[in-house]
Amino acid sequence: MKGFEVIFIAPRSRRHHGQSVLDAIVDIAQENDITRYTRRDDAGGVGANGHPHSAHFFEATDEPEELMFVLDGGETDVLLRAVEDAGVTAFCVRRAIDYWQFGNAD
Repeated sequence: MKGFEVIFIAPRSRRHHGQSVLDAIVDIAQENDITRYTRRDDAGGVGANGHPHSAHFFEATDEPEELMFVLDGGETDVLLRAVEDAGVTAFCVRRAIDYWQFGNAD
């Protein structure tokens, strides 16, 4: 199948209306019937402003995180529009992919 990989990246410390940015995006996705995602913690990264983000022993809240969706074109448009309309601040990558589901999807 053809679709898109959509990855949102933000430091754990970034907030949107009191909750983490990626939690807010998960909520937005679920409100739009998008329920499958993968969330990853990253060891480090550098933001657009040149500020480094990393997981330190005493400052794990600045750890960069990724939230990844594999979606068809219509779902991708709905999610990106909903995140933008909500005013969420996050970096996002969208790339065209081929994907498969093998076996039972439970």
